[in-house]
Amino acid sequence: MSHNEWQIVKNIGKAGLLIVLIGTSIVQPLYLLLGGSGAALAVHVIVIGILLKLLWSVFRDIRVRTQGAGGEAGVRVALKGLDDRFRVLGSVVIGNKGDIDFVVVGPTGIWVIEVKSHKGRIRIEGGRLLRNEKPFDKNFIRQVWGATYALKDALKRRMPKQLHIQPVVVFSSKYARVGVDLQKIDNAYVVGVDQLIRLIERQEVQRLTSDEVERIFDAIRNAIRGN
Repeated sequence: MSHNEWQIVKNIGKAGLLIVLIGTSIVQPLYLLLGGSGAALAVHVIVIGILLKLLWSVFRDIRVRTQGAGGEAGVRVALKGLDDRFRVLGSVVIGNKGDIDFVVVGPTGIWVIEVKSHKGRIRIEGGRLLRNEKPFDKNFIRQVWGATYALKDALKRRMPKQLHIQPVVVFSSKYARVGVDLQKIDNAYVVGVDQLIRLIERQEVQRLTSDEVERIFDAIRNAIRGN
């Protein structure tokens, strides 16, 4: 289960609890329990308002994470198009850097993949990643580099060979217009899901033998278990 899927399950539990609390406050009005005064009614209204606001926030997070989980599923399917020389790991957690959507290891090197499900025209201008001519609220490039450094540090402790790792931000939505050319910002690729296989198979980060691929793949799995 991916990080987004796990968070969706947790949020469904939170939403259920909030619905029960709201229903209980209506069936058994809080202001009556507090004495039935005007002040008690005001407290009752405030409490219900807070619960409704929390419930809306949880529903909004479920919607966002459902969209993200769908995007990850689409990329997972796309990565199955890699030939059998490549190894793929999903939902990789290294240290406290959160969840890396995918790590691919193969003869062309090591790839850290961050999936985004945003729609619209995606392009790079003036060293910034833009959607529909506006910058994103979050810095996805910093995010994917943070994950890349975390993986690099974990492998440095387990592999004698100096390894190069390539970060990639992939936009999974069919409504994301990324263009046909491979784009880079701060040395991280920004591609659409339809470009991902071509990127990984044809762009060489570091040439690895089949034995090195297996050792690195095992080292990453050991790093995950060591968390």
